[in-house]
Amino acid sequence: MDVTHIPAALPPEITVSRDLVEFSLADDLETYGPSGPVALAWQWALTGEGPTPVSRRDWQQGAPDHATLLDESRWPYGDGWAGQVTGDEIQRARFLLWWLTARPDEEVPARFRRVRHAPGPAAVEEGSTSVSITEVYGGHGRRPFS
Repeated sequence: MDVTHIPAALPPEITVSRDLVEFSLADDLETYGPSGPVALAWQWALTGEGPTPVSRRDWQQGAPDHATLLDESRWPYGDGWAGQVTGDEIQRARFLLWWLTARPDEEVPARFRRVRHAPGPAAVEEGSTSVSITEVYGGHGRRPFS
């Protein structure tokens, strides 16, 4: 898959602009290469040519619909790749399938957010140290486990 294989008309499920598709596809192919789950995610979402990028199921049904793209992005296993690719590549493919169909106002799902780790505490010879927590959860006024 490369930018010359982008269909003239993007499938209706794709919500990002053609310019953004061209730029992001070229960037991903440079980063992840022309084969593997990321390249397959682009190919499958834009043309319907399989196999599916995460589950690696045979696909001969044309361009997938919105629900099918989201189902594949949530596929919990990457074992179809049998250790041939990194978990980051599989996660990028999952993200692409969500991102290509997301509404402009849609918030990135938690499963795609990078966890930011707090720096380790400063070395203390005697006494104690204090730690500041800047964010406990990102919920909109809801506690995550209430």
